[in-house]
Amino acid sequence: MILKLEDVLGKKVLIAGEAGTGKTMLLVKLLEEANAQSISDAVTLIDLAPKKIGEFGGRVVDYLRQIGGIRLLMPVNVFAPRLSGKTKDEVMSLAEKNREAIEPLLKGFLSKPTRILFINDLTIYLHAGDPELLEKCIEVSETFVGTAYYGTKLQDDKGSGITLRERMLAERIMKKVDKVIFLE
Repeated sequence: MILKLEDVLGKKVLIAGEAGTGKTMLLVKLLEEANAQSISDAVTLIDLAPKKIGEFGGRVVDYLRQIGGIRLLMPVNVFAPRLSGKTKDEVMSLAEKNREAIEPLLKGFLSKPTRILFINDLTIYLHAGDPELLEKCIEVSETFVGTAYYGTKLQDDKGSGITLRERMLAERIMKKVDKVIFLE
């Protein structure tokens, strides 16, 4: 899929799809364009993706050649609860640790917003986080582009319920944006 920065400026866009479909790489290309057009100082990137585990995950910062003037907000540690947790309690505990690490970043963005906001793997926060906080971040930005897992490969949540919660809240976010791009 070819998506240019000019296609998303002034809009709220969610890139959704299965793991490994290129959501993060599409975000990287848009960030590279922002750098090339010298508007990077108006951009915040909140990178919530865990480090790559096999074919799953992957942070923007692992692919972006140059961060430029982009404001980067990224937790020190992000866990992949469904892949790393072996029991329901472990999955829930990892999701809660992610929420604790991510929430201050979202509040930090709200206290000092930029016109353009990119969020990689926002569904990681939706496992245990407050969707209203995320929605406020989307609302205050003039341009928003986020990526969201929306698939079936990561169904097994060890009975924790985070998969259903993630899907329902991703659909809630889809209703708040101007455009949803599904990658397969």
